[in-house]
Amino acid sequence: MRVLIVSHAALPHVGGVEVLVHQEIRALIAAGHQVTLLTSDGMGEAQNPQYLGDVRIVRVTAWHGLERRFRLGYPIFAPSLVWRLWRELDWCETVHIHGFMFLSSIVAALLARGRGKTIILTDHGGIQHFQSRVKRLLVRIGAATVGRITARCSTRLVAYNSRIARLLERLAARPGQCELLLNPVDRGLFQAPSAAERTQLRAALGWQPDRHKVLFVGRLTEEKGVPDLLQCASPSYDLVFCGPGNPNILGALPRPGIEYLPPRPQTELVKLYQSADLLVVPSQPRESFPLVVQEALHCSLPVVLGDDEGFEPYRAIGGLIFCQPRVADIQAGIEAALMAPGVNMDEVQRAFPAPEPWIASLLGAANKS
Repeated sequence: MRVLIVSHAALPHVGGVEVLVHQEIRALIAAGHQVTLLTSDGMGEAQNPQYLGDVRIVRVTAWHGLERRFRLGYPIFAPSLVWRLWRELDWCETVHIHGFMFLSSIVAALLARGRGKTIILTDHGGIQHFQSRVKRLLVRIGAATVGRITARCSTRLVAYNSRIARLLERLAARPGQCELLLNPVDRGLFQAPSAAERTQLRAALGWQPDRHKVLFVGRLTEEKGVPDLLQCASPSYDLVFCGPGNPNILGALPRPGIEYLPPRPQTELVKLYQSADLLVVPSQPRESFPLVVQEALHCSLPVVLGDDEGFEPYRAIGGLIFCQPRVADIQAGIEAALMAPGVNMDEVQRAFPAPEPWIASLLGAANKS
């Protein structure tokens, strides 16, 4: 099958959607499909992937001022987006659109609908939670306009969060027709270490064997809950922050109990998951289900996660503790997780598919549309 993937951003731009698109491309290639990725020209500090297979990457010029000035990842595409999409639609059979509110999404949905193509729409954030009232208003307007049109043009709706599934169904006016299809994780990379491997990894990081390390992975911003997590500092563990952004938000460094590590590719990030004692995602997530949480669980790392009403598919996983995004609740979650038995790997393996069956389900849904 010839599949056109449309995403507002892609590696090496940093982000969970970018990694998921990368995983999808690899799985499609492995299954023998041909792939074109159409995305913006936004770059970043993540790995720049190389693919062995029938893959083309089409980067369209875009203005990224909203991200640089307001940390709002919404590229404004050049008008060339239209003709470049039109040309790729001549080639493809199926279009997979990531995100329902981006300019690339609505243009792809409208053109593909007019050309009679099968359109799969996966949304990753829904109506996100921002501290800024202006951002919250813009997102709601975007969902009611751009998002509604994109959803109604699509032939198949996919989500991995029940809240977002209900939102897509409402926008598309198709109740009960959004498929819950949880994301795959690269099990070859993200896996539990042996006791000896973990000891070696901690030693390489200079971590004491008997000192708890509580890990944060993500952009260092207030909206990610970094100030709240800093207030959870305790003599019984160290807080380790890893990610892009401004490390000045952490205060004076270095200091006891607080450690900062610069962002790193997934091949290095996995070593942090395998070395730490706990991952904390302290904010209310702005995505369906954070990719870092999935990766950590596959490394047998317990997680404290800000709760979301759409997390029903994940609540049975042992080692995953939900909390309200408040300092007292985050701190209580950390203390409970450090005392808990740990991750139930059987439940993790059952919850998240390997890439191959995930692709089969995704394209199988498209073929049935």
